[in-house]
Amino acid sequence: MTKSIAVAGKGGTGKSTIASLLINRLVERGMKPVLAVDADPDCNLGMLLGSGEIETIGDLREELLRNIKDFPAGMTKANYIESGLHQIIGEYEGYDLITMGKGEGASCYCYINSLIRKFCDDLTPAYPWVIIDNEAGLEHLSRRTTTDIDALIVVVNESPLSFSCGEKIKEIISDINGRIEKIYVVTSMVNPRRLSEVHKRIKGLQMEHLADIPRNGEIEEVVFNGQPIREVKGPSLIKEIDRIINKIGG
Repeated sequence: MTKSIAVAGKGGTGKSTIASLLINRLVERGMKPVLAVDADPDCNLGMLLGSGEIETIGDLREELLRNIKDFPAGMTKANYIESGLHQIIGEYEGYDLITMGKGEGASCYCYINSLIRKFCDDLTPAYPWVIIDNEAGLEHLSRRTTTDIDALIVVVNESPLSFSCGEKIKEIISDINGRIEKIYVVTSMVNPRRLSEVHKRIKGLQMEHLADIPRNGEIEEVVFNGQPIREVKGPSLIKEIDRIINKIGG
């Protein structure tokens, strides 16, 4: 049975870093293959995973809209679109990556989007774990481009703006009609002397506090240098990532 985790929060809180740490740790623990979905228009997940450049669904959507009248004879529109979707799935060691890319423009995407949603829904059961790196607005979830979510992780740091974003995420969730089973809060790289105060603020969000991802100089260095973080270790870091996996997977 597939377990799905969506990670959301204000930009700069480290949500993409946490999503990539979860993916790397799941692969490390043999809980693979993992389906990684980069649903943030900034498209940082692939870089953090070391996946390199990958075509996005946004790019494919535009290409299909331009060429849909000229697809090969004998091929249905649905088959043509599905063929393109298969080609943009990046296959790597222990995980596959789908990058959503830019949002919709002014053109009509209704037919293409319905097929993309069906494709994603059909694809998900083939993986024991799905990790989705979302933007704060949860567009990927609110547009029903994925199946239901077992756990939404809201990432906060010591900035009050991250808590304000958490409140807005709660409002969005109320409009998604119960598609998210459980909501958790995870702190990201908070200064240890401020951690107790951040924990007090978490109570105001009325979400279960799940883990504290500690400050890690090695992570900050590799992210700054644009390097993949799969080699970043540290007992306290692994302990907190395992806490998330065990809670949701258990």
